[in-house]
Amino acid sequence: MSREKNGAMAGDNVRLLSIEEISRETGLEESVLRFYESEFGAELPDKILHGDVLSFPAAAVDAFRRMHARQTAAIAAPPKLAAAGPFARVIAVTSGKGGVGKTNLALNLAIELQQLGKLCLVLDADMGMANVHLLAGVNPTLSLMAVLNDHVAISDIIVEGPAGIGLIPGGSGLVALADASRPERMKIVRALEEVEVAAEIILVDTGAGMGAGVRDFLVAADDILFVLTPEITSLADSYGLLKTLRQERDFTGRSVYSVINMVHSLTEAADVAQRFAACARRFLDQEVENLGYIMKDATVGGATVRRTPYCIFRPQARVSINTRNVAKAILKREQPEIRLSSSFGRFLERVQGKL
Repeated sequence: MSREKNGAMAGDNVRLLSIEEISRETGLEESVLRFYESEFGAELPDKILHGDVLSFPAAAVDAFRRMHARQTAAIAAPPKLAAAGPFARVIAVTSGKGGVGKTNLALNLAIELQQLGKLCLVLDADMGMANVHLLAGVNPTLSLMAVLNDHVAISDIIVEGPAGIGLIPGGSGLVALADASRPERMKIVRALEEVEVAAEIILVDTGAGMGAGVRDFLVAADDILFVLTPEITSLADSYGLLKTLRQERDFTGRSVYSVINMVHSLTEAADVAQRFAACARRFLDQEVENLGYIMKDATVGGATVRRTPYCIFRPQARVSINTRNVAKAILKREQPEIRLSSSFGRFLERVQGKL
C-alpha cells in the first residue's frame, strides 16, 4: 500500500485528489489504480491527511501514469497466446441457482490466483447474460458472438482485466448467444482449445441452472466448484444440478468442490458444507470436498457499485482474505497429470464418440 504521512496536514497550496479524481485525470479505471497502489505503493508520493480523509497530492497523477506506461510496455499486448506448453487446469464455477455470488467469486478467485503466481483466464460462459466484465471494470468491444460468427479468433477477443488476468467476454443481451445450439456450443469449445496453452488456470463462470449449455461446460472442465449459500433453495438447486451431472456420460472421477458464500458464522458454513457433502455421498455416490467459506461482507456491494473487484477494492477485508484462502486451497489440490492433455479436447472426443 502507499505510504501515509502520519499526522501531516495539507497546506493551503497543496492540491489534493481522491482516487475518483485521479481516475478522471488519468483515464484509468479505479480498479487499475487501486491495483497499482497495492503493488507499487512505494513509488507513489505520500498521502496527506486533510480533515479525516487521506488524499493523494497532485504529483500522484504523473506517478500513476508512469506505472501504467511501464506495465503496458511490459505486457505489450493483451494476454493472448503464450508459447505452447502444458494445458490449463479448467475449473468450472457453478451454482444451480442465481443470486449466490458465483460470478463475483469466480472473478476475484482469478485475481487472487494470479497474484499467487498463476496465469489466469476467466471465461464468461453465461451465454447471452454475461456480466463478468461489469464487475471487472472493463468494456470489451468483442464477445464470443464474434467467434461464433467466424469474424475473429478467440484469442482476439481476450481483454486484460484487473491484476493482469485475461477475460473472455461472453456477450450480454444477445439472444442468439443465449439460444446457441449444441453444434454452436461445440464450435466455441473447439475454439477454447486454442487458449488452453495461454494460461495455467481457466475459470469458467457458468450460467445458473442446469440447461444443456451449462452442463456442456461443466462436463468439459477438469474440476467443478459449487458455490452455495445458507439458503435452502441454494442447497436444493446445487444438489439437483449435481444429480443431473451424475447422469452425464463420463462424469465419474471428476473432482467436485464446494465453497459456502455469504455466511454469518463458521458454524453456519460448516453446516451447509456438511449437508451438501452428505447428500451427495449418500444419494449420488459423489464425494464433495469443501474448500472454504466467504463471510457476508458489505465490501462486496461497495466494490460492485464502483465496478472494482472486491479483493482489489479492499484487499484486507474479510471477504478478500476468505477468497485468498480458497485460492490457496485450490492450488493445494493441483493434479499435474491433467495438464498433459486438453480438457476441452478430451470433451470433444467424448462427444464425437472417440472415447
